[in-house]
Amino acid sequence: MSIRFDERWAQGRLLLWINEVIKSRKIPFSKADQEVQIKTRKGLVRYPDIVIWDGDGRIACLIELKKPVTDVYDDSLVEDALRKASLAGIPFFVTWNINKLVLWETFKEGTSLLDRRLLHQDVLDIKDLRALTRTDVERRIKVFLAEFLKTLYVYYEQKVPRPERFVLPKLNPDEIMIYRLKTVVDALYIPLSNFVMKKKQEDPEFYGDVAEWFVSQGWIFGDTEEDYDRLSRQAIYLLINKILFYNVLRSRFGLKPIEVAAVKSGEELKQKLQEFFNIGIKFGYGVIFAADFLEKIPIPDELVKEIKKLVVELNKYDFSKIGYDIIGRIFEKLIPKTERHKLGQYFTRSDVVDLILGFTVKHPDNTVLDPACGSGTFLVRAYYRKKYLAEKFAREGKYPKFGKSHDELIREIWGVDIAKFPAHLSVINLVVRDLKALENVPKIACRDFFDINPGLKSLLYELVYEVPGIAKEDIEVEFPKSFDVVVTNPPYTRQEEMEDVFLGGYKDRLRELVKRIDGIQVGKRSSIYAYFFFHGAHFLESGGRLGLITSNSWLDVDFGKFLQEYFLDNFKIIAIIESKVERWFEDADINTAITILEKCNDEKERDSNLVKFVYLKKPLKEFIPPVEDEEERWSAVEKLVEFIENCGKEQAKEIDFLDKKLWIFEDDRLRITMISQADLYAEGYNEETNRFEGSKWGKYIRAPEIFFKILEKGRDLFVPLRKIAQVRRGFTTGANEFFYLTPEQIEEHKIEREFWMHPVTREEWPKIKEYIPKEDIWLDKNGKYFKKSQYADQYELEEVIIDGNVIWVPNYIVKSPRECKSIIVDPRDLKYRVLMIHKDKRDLAGTNVLKYIEWGEEQRFHERPTCASRQRWYDLPEIRGELLCMMSLNDRHIFWSNNVNSYIDARLYGISLKERYKGEIELVSAILNSSFIPMFVELWGRVNLGQGALDVKVYEYEKMPVINPNSILDALSDTEIKKIKN
Repeated sequence: MSIRFDERWAQGRLLLWINEVIKSRKIPFSKADQEVQIKTRKGLVRYPDIVIWDGDGRIACLIELKKPVTDVYDDSLVEDALRKASLAGIPFFVTWNINKLVLWETFKEGTSLLDRRLLHQDVLDIKDLRALTRTDVERRIKVFLAEFLKTLYVYYEQKVPRPERFVLPKLNPDEIMIYRLKTVVDALYIPLSNFVMKKKQEDPEFYGDVAEWFVSQGWIFGDTEEDYDRLSRQAIYLLINKILFYNVLRSRFGLKPIEVAAVKSGEELKQKLQEFFNIGIKFGYGVIFAADFLEKIPIPDELVKEIKKLVVELNKYDFSKIGYDIIGRIFEKLIPKTERHKLGQYFTRSDVVDLILGFTVKHPDNTVLDPACGSGTFLVRAYYRKKYLAEKFAREGKYPKFGKSHDELIREIWGVDIAKFPAHLSVINLVVRDLKALENVPKIACRDFFDINPGLKSLLYELVYEVPGIAKEDIEVEFPKSFDVVVTNPPYTRQEEMEDVFLGGYKDRLRELVKRIDGIQVGKRSSIYAYFFFHGAHFLESGGRLGLITSNSWLDVDFGKFLQEYFLDNFKIIAIIESKVERWFEDADINTAITILEKCNDEKERDSNLVKFVYLKKPLKEFIPPVEDEEERWSAVEKLVEFIENCGKEQAKEIDFLDKKLWIFEDDRLRITMISQADLYAEGYNEETNRFEGSKWGKYIRAPEIFFKILEKGRDLFVPLRKIAQVRRGFTTGANEFFYLTPEQIEEHKIEREFWMHPVTREEWPKIKEYIPKEDIWLDKNGKYFKKSQYADQYELEEVIIDGNVIWVPNYIVKSPRECKSIIVDPRDLKYRVLMIHKDKRDLAGTNVLKYIEWGEEQRFHERPTCASRQRWYDLPEIRGELLCMMSLNDRHIFWSNNVNSYIDARLYGISLKERYKGEIELVSAILNSSFIPMFVELWGRVNLGQGALDVKVYEYEKMPVINPNSILDALSDTEIKKIKN
């Protein structure tokens, strides 16, 4: 049997649940009922959907239940329910579309309908009545009903015995309109979403346009129902905002009201509305009124009636009498926080924004740019920051007048956003600061920031439709050659899939932009936010400040080296701030950092600058209280900013550590670690490659307390590893299947011994002989074989002859860390031998190894880039080390003793001790495997995005602190040292 999920079916289900809740929660109503007759004066019978009876046989409340697509504030719905309640003498009635419920008071003479509204509840977010079959929906409705019925009874208990004392809270005009408009969104977006999903199936071109639109928003398009809901909600919000804002302009400039009574179809309605919106474009508000892809979506004919009703209702308001402050609140509150997430809009916390502005906006006349302005939080707070500074400076005699006008402020604040919806919201959020000054249009460009250049003209937005009287020049604006301040919360990408979908060729274009302008070859793995640092800096002169909140990944991951070098070469790094106790992005998975930079062209000034790494131990609200008073709030911001900026060597402990000085201030609220930029640069510079390769700056913020205690107490105890050893990466063969052979493969190809074994020197043999399996040793009597081998040119016979023999051992290769089962490399665990062929092919004539090389060339191994780069493609360098370590670490931090002098693959590093420490291998091994080292490896290595493993470069190992062996040798007795070695 098929079920019709209609209103009648839903009434029965909800009636059952209401009665269950009344009984289980012991709510003092007797029951809920259906099919109750209400007779009109003319004898007609009306049936409310559901009624609720009190204990004395009276109806306490009437419920009109509708589908989710019905507006609970719809005039005809509310008036019908009111009429039924009035006829039956029912004191309360409800309009409910499952998602939203409104409780109304019936008898309140001389008041408008909306003034009788008692309660508005957001209950669910479903699209059709079928969802009522879901157990989670049933559970949520029952929880809601328990609270609602209790509230209803409280109202009923007050109202019935003492109607004269029952006074309801009066709604503000903005609240009435906001509730009304929110329900319109729900009523309209569901049928629009269904229409769009149907259209994309019928029209492949439209489907492509939808996918492209998602990409332009920076969202992953999964072709899901949720995606189409998001698109549809945004389209409806845009439409409502446009109609609302047109009415604001109408009240201000005496424009004619929107007239759509005669239209019949969705297409006709869309064209008619755009005629009125074009008037708004002529007033300079193209970012609000100009059409983009969302406006190209057809309006379904079934929505025409509802949209026409909305237009008529908004036309009734005289916005000039409502008050501009109230209109401003309507725009601000129309989209609730939860709804912003559904629309893909993430708003930056105002305390974070104010802190960044406190560091960057230092004068009332500072010009400000937000290149990824979103809905305008930075711009609005900069507006108030500049306003506050003008008043403060005037009181201090530093500014010629008290305060700044709205017109002045708007001219000095610029924003850019690639997406229409946030740019649209930014304009509105700035305009509503003073709606009396509508002639002055905010400088917000709906463009890709990376298409805009300082001092050049740019379109403010694209026109999808031609607007009569508007030429391209009319929507162009010349961007200033420079700004005093660039601040933003740039888009961030969480997943590799988003990098692929959104950024594909786009990131390549950004890399080219940075290469062309700055001469920097940015790595392909750089996150999108990195480019906002580079391009944002192009808009600053020396002395200008850049402030961004981003993921903190750049401090520690590999691509961060490009940013680090760029900052060190072009800025004074004022502060890098993180929180120990809270996350500042709404996405809880993202750790964040605030970066404050000052453009500086003086190298000496940059080098001497003390970088402040700040770790906040308290929530930001304890530094910046959430107060409404602007003066009080900005005073709190400045107190924190000035403390950080003015904190210097005098207030801090000085620590000598690894050839550099740190200064650390700490109290119960925060820790500030200071280091000169010159030392930061030296730390990231790789002397081996003669280039800057970056370092892990996060350690200066997030290192555990014990790290700083070690720095303080053990200042003379540690040295960089490079002082006692050289670290080298194992070889990259370019063709492992050619060079790494098992004994069986060697036997199969009959490769001569000198190419897979090597002679051991007299000096080396005593150190390794106990570790080599006897079956692996080959004795060459009197060195007869040695004299003809490739090693005869490398060693004198006297160096390798031992008791009348030259001892040959295999070319063991540690191919993977997994082959190392214990702290000492055991050759029995090593599967492969590596070929070492150091002769020209002409000298190999008649050998089996030459045949093997020729076979390798048939496989085209010699054409592989790594092989082709060698003079003899088959000739590997000899890379070994007394100790081995991993280049990528997960949960193992271990340094192996390579007692058999194995060769090493590129996945490992070899550590070769300097001459004076050659006899102290066991001691150095003990030091490197001590409990200090995992912490230091964590702090010096870098997380490689997308893998989770810790990557440690050669130069990072070499700069890593280790206990100085000399300090142990000097301090301990021979017996104590022997214990450590064992």
